[in-house]
Amino acid sequence: MSMYEIRSIDLKKVPGNDFIKFLRIEILEREGYAPCRFARVRYALNGEHKEQENGLPMDLGKGIFTATFEDEELEELGEISREDLEKTLQEAAVEIIKIVRKELGQEPDTARILGRILKDYAYLAYDESSSKPPDVLKCRVTKPKSPRDVEDIFEIAHRLRIATGESYIVAYGGSSSPADNPDEVWTRFSLRKLDFPKAKPK
Repeated sequence: MSMYEIRSIDLKKVPGNDFIKFLRIEILEREGYAPCRFARVRYALNGEHKEQENGLPMDLGKGIFTATFEDEELEELGEISREDLEKTLQEAAVEIIKIVRKELGQEPDTARILGRILKDYAYLAYDESSSKPPDVLKCRVTKPKSPRDVEDIFEIAHRLRIATGESYIVAYGGSSSPADNPDEVWTRFSLRKLDFPKAKPK
């Protein structure tokens, strides 16, 4: 008798479109251990109910698909561009991660994930004392004279969304004079979960 089992989670509520329908995700499990990090998503094409043979591999830790359609499958889809396909897969991955984590009773460690992301931005650091994870995460510039790019903030929010399955509202600011461009002199930013209510004034 095999020590491993395949856990199947329904994905029919994941938004698709006319060219792809997500069916389920299959996760390898071993009794007494955490579910395998890698899984396979089953799907059908072109509004049909016929399941495709191979499925799409997914990294549950990173919240991304690790492969895309073969050229032969893309040809079956007609006029759909690879760009539109990749966008659909990225959006679906976020929803799939939400479903999987809810089904498995897992809460992502957002602070740890953000800290890992920030390693790619040498001038930024996680502000643990001002944050309220997982709902409000704050970061600060550690090197005041370092060049900074406001697009980094939105890139970080996007990467956190992919990794956690949660959407975040971005806010940034800092000390500046009226002549300064806030996109160039910001010294801190916050990421607030989209469904996290602001505190009401007393």
